[in-house]
Amino acid sequence: MSSQRGYKAQCNGNDFIILIKEELEIIPDKPFIQNLCNRDTGIGADGMLLITKSVDGYDFKMDYFNNDGSWETMCANGALCTIKLLLNKRHLFTDNLFLAGDGDHGIRIEDQKIYIRMKPPSLKTEDMDIQGNIGAHVDSGAKHFVMQSDITDIDKIYKIAQIIRYDNSFAPNGLNVNLLRIDHKAQIQVITYEKGIEKVMQSCGSGSVAAAFYASTKTRVESPLTIINRGGDMQLQFDEMWRDVWLRSNPTLEFEVEI
Repeated sequence: MSSQRGYKAQCNGNDFIILIKEELEIIPDKPFIQNLCNRDTGIGADGMLLITKSVDGYDFKMDYFNNDGSWETMCANGALCTIKLLLNKRHLFTDNLFLAGDGDHGIRIEDQKIYIRMKPPSLKTEDMDIQGNIGAHVDSGAKHFVMQSDITDIDKIYKIAQIIRYDNSFAPNGLNVNLLRIDHKAQIQVITYEKGIEKVMQSCGSGSVAAAFYASTKTRVESPLTIINRGGDMQLQFDEMWRDVWLRSNPTLEFEVEI
């Protein structure tokens, strides 16, 4: 295989390998992605982002793949890392818009801080009981189950999340699972288990947005809202109707690599 250029980045401990289609000689397939993301034999990452810069009407198109090679509609942390990389490469942002699997997302850059507009979240179900775990399915660009819980033990969270992720209610593809704690109206804490990666994450952007929206159905939360993940904090801005939702976090570029 000829050499391919890739970039490693992370956002609050959620790490990615970013490939730019125009810099590649091949299009990555599932085994390629699995090998690339393998932490023992490859570079190692939670997922891979395939970026296409030449898309009419958009600054770029983003395809996100979990480290098992499965495609997912949206990854907010990955999008923030991608914008950080493209800014570093002096990419000219003319549309302030990118395309992901769940549709259009706005881009805002203020005082070197990157914001992305998220899909307006929505409840797909009312509260439901999944084997003793009460919460709801929320769509925030990716499919999430959100439940309130004070549990912080990662082994316990993993077991609970597996029960929900593989429940027949969400067959055949399952969904991501988020445990939410509401500290006060300006701060929540979120721990996310991601399907496809099949582990409790350091951070998940779309899961944090889903949890914030679910929190708003239970009590008053205010914008801007601080969301605490295991790997760091993020800030969410939203209007009263949750139609205009903007996420900011801490994307970091790590290194460039020849594959």
